Amino acid sequence: MSTRSDEFATVTWKERLSFGGGDLATNIAWGALATYVAFFYTNVIGAAASAVGTIVLIARLFDGVVDVGMGAIVDRTSTRWGKARPWVLWAAAPFAIALILVFTVPGMEPTPTLVYITITYALMNIALSAAVIPYGTLNTRMTRDFTERSRLNVTRMFGATLGSLVVTVLTLPLVSALGDDQRAWIITFCLFGALAAVLFFITFRNTRERIVDTAPPQDQPGIVESLKLAVRNRYWLLLFAIFIVFSVAESLYTGATAYFAQYFLGNAGFAALMSFMLYIPALLGMLFMQSVYNRFGKIAPMIVGAAVFVAGSLIIAIDPTDMALAVTGSILRGIGRIPIFGAIWGMLPDTIEYGEWKNGRRLEGVLYSAGSMGQKLGYGLGAAALGWVMGAAGYNGLNHTQPDSALSAINALFVYVPMALFVLLIVLFWAYRLERIYPKVEKELAERRTAAGEGSLSLGESDRK
Repeated sequence: MSTRSDEFATVTWKERLSFGGGDLATNIAWGALATYVAFFYTNVIGAAASAVGTIVLIARLFDGVVDVGMGAIVDRTSTRWGKARPWVLWAAAPFAIALILVFTVPGMEPTPTLVYITITYALMNIALSAAVIPYGTLNTRMTRDFTERSRLNVTRMFGATLGSLVVTVLTLPLVSALGDDQRAWIITFCLFGALAAVLFFITFRNTRERIVDTAPPQDQPGIVESLKLAVRNRYWLLLFAIFIVFSVAESLYTGATAYFAQYFLGNAGFAALMSFMLYIPALLGMLFMQSVYNRFGKIAPMIVGAAVFVAGSLIIAIDPTDMALAVTGSILRGIGRIPIFGAIWGMLPDTIEYGEWKNGRRLEGVLYSAGSMGQKLGYGLGAAALGWVMGAAGYNGLNHTQPDSALSAINALFVYVPMALFVLLIVLFWAYRLERIYPKVEKELAERRTAAGEGSLSLGESDRK
């Protein structure tokens, strides 16, 4: 059983790497949904781009509600394994099965096909919620130490980047090697699904929850009360907006990559090269980001990173048909997203601590759901915009050539809109000031816990001002 002295214990490398494996598993699915699912539905199955966009948006909006509910369930869970770990285990098999079903579309008429796509895509998002919300909450349950949590987050983001790299770089070559038909897609995602399930089991097996709960699960507030407390947390709301904007941008340029490669660079297979150039800098950069955060904090590197991403987009815009410019721009985009991707999830535990300091209640599951909910909402809006704009521009995935209007839409969705959204991110990062007061938050929370002993926390005078 954990004690309060354990709450600030150092997390071992084995445990840290096992924790990072969970996000490797998660991003096998995220990478597939973000980069290839629209291309698969339109160019392999033959579904209309506008219909795909609508399906994705509806599924993601519904799943945003599921995220909040899942967060409340985690907050009320109490087992010998803890609050979060058991859900990581229980979600592993459904997660793998749902991923396989997304890419297993039986030959049917258009309407039944769209119904099947809607159901399986929604199931995949529900499975993501069941795995991601508890997994994310696990970070806040493993340690209270600010530096240790930051190290866990960097390890997690390394795993996430590796997962995205694996699925985006290997999918099309595997599909091609296995016959370049739907059967090949099914086999490919059977392999990815099995890998994800194994990684989730390793995360469950080798991690430990150390945080001592100050109240029994039945004393946790309900969903409505939790949301009321959440909206009083200004930095949680701001971070929620950051997640949405960042995810819309990521959804657009990753979702448009295969289309951009096919129609501007002449071969859809070049999407793997561009993804490689995007994720390799991020993978290597994650090894050094903790030192950067220790010296400069999180916000300043994130602002610089967003500016570098904008510069990379401008390079691609010079001549979208030039492979050298596309690769160079992709590398800069990859470098630019390193400090953002490496810090954004680690900022959520900070907002949980701030909420506890401000309101006297620690809502790990519900507040952490902001990340997943914002990410899914952002990806849903981005994917919907991708489908709607391309559909309105006259895109048809079964045609070998596309009208100029469709090509202009692809270029805008891949280059210009993400660039504008990263400019907006710079503004949002500048407005995020929690980093400046966090030492005070951490100090006062520690004093309260020491004073309270085994009792409940009480609000101080500074919180009521």
